[in-house]
Amino acid sequence: MKTKLIIGMTALGAISMAQAQTQGTGQLAASSSTVRIYGTADLAIAHYRTSGQSKTAMHAGGAGSRIGFFSSEDLGGGLKANARLEAGVNMDSGTSSSTNGAANRFWSRQAYVELESRSWGAIRAGRQEGPTYNFFPKFDPMLLPAMDAWGVLTTLGSPAPGSASGKGTSSGFLINPTQRTENTLAYISPRLSGVQAKLSYSLNEGSTTQPKLFEASVDYKTGPLTLGALLVKSSSTSGTASVPATRSNTEYALGASYKSGPIQPYFTYIHRDAADPSVGSGGGVLNGNSESVKLVGAVIPVSERGNVRMTLGKYSSGTQDSDATSYGLAYTYDVSRSVMLMAAVTRLTQDGSSRWPVFQSPIPNAGNAVNGIIVGITSRF
Repeated sequence: MKTKLIIGMTALGAISMAQAQTQGTGQLAASSSTVRIYGTADLAIAHYRTSGQSKTAMHAGGAGSRIGFFSSEDLGGGLKANARLEAGVNMDSGTSSSTNGAANRFWSRQAYVELESRSWGAIRAGRQEGPTYNFFPKFDPMLLPAMDAWGVLTTLGSPAPGSASGKGTSSGFLINPTQRTENTLAYISPRLSGVQAKLSYSLNEGSTTQPKLFEASVDYKTGPLTLGALLVKSSSTSGTASVPATRSNTEYALGASYKSGPIQPYFTYIHRDAADPSVGSGGGVLNGNSESVKLVGAVIPVSERGNVRMTLGKYSSGTQDSDATSYGLAYTYDVSRSVMLMAAVTRLTQDGSSRWPVFQSPIPNAGNAVNGIIVGITSRF
């Protein structure tokens, strides 16, 4: 990990030196470049209770901690070359976060290069926050995935939401607030008449267990109103001796928000074609039932810097006696432009056959509710 950090810093330094050396040499002198260092420190203390068990944990509250480097060079004619390296950090332990289970993934949040034009948009390649990740900030009023219905019901407590479980049970949705992709080529259009489109395609590099992934989103903004649609499609996989093959699967989402007035409403609907597309011994999928999440929420400004935020979500599993309902309520206070304090509570109720947890809560007994409370601070620089 230390070696990778040194390599990354050395590469950035080399780029900066090369750019500096080219100044004053003919045509290259017209270009200008910048390297920006930024970060977020996000830490909270949460307490969970379910099934006679309790757990107190320290973890990210909302945005997630990170350290990042962003380089941009103006090539002239409205064209820019950009690059970003962004590492997730667990503030409680100092270890890497947002790794999706890959312990050696240092630049875990983003690592990409990009060619950007004011006229025709941007082409981006690498590990990135694609259309799915960027869908949620527009339509989630709490933006506290550990506590709000948007995060609780799309991840269902899974460390890899949306992956085929191989057990006939759901593992959540690919459309979730933590979704990032690697080996990805993406296009981001300019915003024209309020409309912007984003497309991405993620390679599996010949893996027999990792599906290829296609994502597409479009949103429309006019004043305080935002409307959006998102499509995600994963390819089939052939599997291995220990990992079952999977069929292709499709998810889509629709969202709306209105960010003005004394009560600012948010709505989202998410659908997944098959809860578990793993192929069983008989050749059919283990769980071809569709599942969905219906979400409503609101932001209520109570002062110049303080907001009450609430979410309510209903998860329909498509499987008998396995649905769930999530409630979230939060208060956020902006101490300054870069520092936010927050406190939130959550409750998950579920049917008799369900054992869905809430983020890092204990696994509940079948049909039992999960309650959580959290307080935290986020500082950006």
